[in-house]
Amino acid sequence: MRTAGLNAVRIPLGYWAVDVQDYEPYVSGQVGRRHIIINAVCDVLTPPQYPYLIRAVQWAGELGLSVVIDLHGAPGSQNGQDNSGLIGPVLFTGNTTNSDRSLGVLRNLTEEFSQAMYNDTVIGEPVLACGPSFGGMLIVLGVGIELLNEPRLNSGSFTMVDLQAFYSNGASTVHNATTSNAPNVTIHDAFWGPQYWKNYYPTDSAASQPANGLSIDTHQYYAFAPLNNLSHAEILDSVCNISQLLKQPSSGIPSTMVGEWSLETGAPPTARSSSQDGSDDQARRTWFRLLAEAQMVAYTPNGPNQSSIGWFFWAWKTEYDIDTWSYRRGLSDGWIPSDASNTSTYAFPVLRDGCVDTTYNYTAPLVAGSGIGGRQAASWVLLGSLLGLSTYLIW
Repeated sequence: MRTAGLNAVRIPLGYWAVDVQDYEPYVSGQVGRRHIIINAVCDVLTPPQYPYLIRAVQWAGELGLSVVIDLHGAPGSQNGQDNSGLIGPVLFTGNTTNSDRSLGVLRNLTEEFSQAMYNDTVIGEPVLACGPSFGGMLIVLGVGIELLNEPRLNSGSFTMVDLQAFYSNGASTVHNATTSNAPNVTIHDAFWGPQYWKNYYPTDSAASQPANGLSIDTHQYYAFAPLNNLSHAEILDSVCNISQLLKQPSSGIPSTMVGEWSLETGAPPTARSSSQDGSDDQARRTWFRLLAEAQMVAYTPNGPNQSSIGWFFWAWKTEYDIDTWSYRRGLSDGWIPSDASNTSTYAFPVLRDGCVDTTYNYTAPLVAGSGIGGRQAASWVLLGSLLGLSTYLIW
């Protein structure tokens, strides 16, 4: 990841990695669990995954990678989808126990990762980064904690009022769990868009400006409704529009990262789904390269006082290295630039509005993985200087 120009990792975590009860089916082979006291009255048995999380964060620190730890699955499920660990109705708000257990997990994580040994990895205010889940680039966060991934509102009794109450309690839990080095708090936009959260502060509904130490996570997918039926041209227009939204100086939108994106798109009526292997299809590899660079540039800040703080691709690798979901596969086969932090490795020029020049004449090599490289042009270096990449991006 580091050699690919990435400077951050986002680690999705199910609550059961910290707090699993004997009746829950998520973990097998639980020999060797240890007790962790998360408050004055509650002991939690921690399954074997937790030490591996600690090790992963330590490895990231050794490599100079920042970390966002994301509560991806909450008790009862916050979205009813497989990524939460439970498919079916949204039961997160069905009782206070689910919320209380989630807050206990957040408290536990904060107490562990606010220790001085993690200072350069998990703690801090947003600086700049961008990159994929399990590998990415951001304005450097140190270690951040994302309170809840992809909550689905209006499912059952889960409303915005419920969500903001949990965000308030979650932010207070993180900030009160340590006397110093509090992790940056990230909240998901619940698919309402970053604009909805303008001037939002979790513990002050009347806030007049975004909170320090708070960032928004928004997910941009063209594989799922309502954006799964767009043409290639419409997708590129949409990406550019997002770029211009996030790059508005002093917009009042909290620091925003695109915490998940991929190269998957919906299939037109007469075409294959892009999840099918396209490594031997030159036209598809050309499209992958354009779509990858368009999103990398769009989600990366190029000036001061912008909302954008970077991105995470989903994912670093997948089962079978599926072409549209594996950053590692894209690197090896040449449709993702070899160094995300170095625009001279990009194939498409970057325009001053923070979008790529989609009209530039580029065609992927005949063979996947051959002839990988960016444009060799002096004007590229000058453009990078004009964009202020060396000034505002900390890679």
